[in-house]
Amino acid sequence: MTVVVRRSALKMWLMAMGGIPLLVVSLDVLTQRRITRWLTDLIFAPEDIQIYEPRDVIYAWVMLLFALLFVGWGLKELFLPTKVVECRDSGLAMKLRGPFQMADLVPWGNIRDVEAAEVNDEGDLIPLLVVSVFNREGLPENPWSARWVSENELGLMAQDWGVEPSLVATQIADYAVDITKKKRRETTARLWQES
Repeated sequence: MTVVVRRSALKMWLMAMGGIPLLVVSLDVLTQRRITRWLTDLIFAPEDIQIYEPRDVIYAWVMLLFALLFVGWGLKELFLPTKVVECRDSGLAMKLRGPFQMADLVPWGNIRDVEAAEVNDEGDLIPLLVVSVFNREGLPENPWSARWVSENELGLMAQDWGVEPSLVATQIADYAVDITKKKRRETTARLWQES
C-alpha cells in the first residue's frame, strides 16, 4: 500500500487558465494594442484622447511576468504534480520548505498522531491535516504550506489537495500500523533465526 498526496489537477489547471487573460492583455499592450484600443474606444468618447504612458508598458511587463509564472506553475503542477505528503517505510515525508526543496522526513517514532481539522481564516474554513510530533527537531520553524497549530502540532493546509484530509489521516494511520507489523515480523523472524 502506498500513500501519496498531490495537489488537485483541476485546481492546478484552473490556476493555469487564470493566468491566460493576464497573458493576453499584457501581450496586447506590448504589441498591437488591438484589444485595449477597442476597449478604450468603447469606454471613452472619441474626443478624449487616451495615450499610453511609460508606466502602462511597465505594468504590462510585470503583468506578463506574473501571467507566465501562473501559467507555467499551473501547467508544471498539472503534468508533474508535487508530492505534498508521502508515506515511506522510514517515516512521513512532507513538503514543508517551498518549491525546489526536498521533503522533510519525520520518522514514524516521532509521530504521535495524525488527524483532520479545520482552521478559521477570516471567516473561511481551511481544511488541515494535523500531524502531532513528539519533538520539532529538524522541522522548519516557518513551514511553507503549513503552520504550527500548537507547540508540537503541524497543520498542513489541504485546500488545494485532490483528496480530503480525513481520508489521508486514515490512510497514514493504516500505513503506520502496517509498517509496525512488518518490522515486528522481521524482528521476530531474526530472533528465531538467531536461536
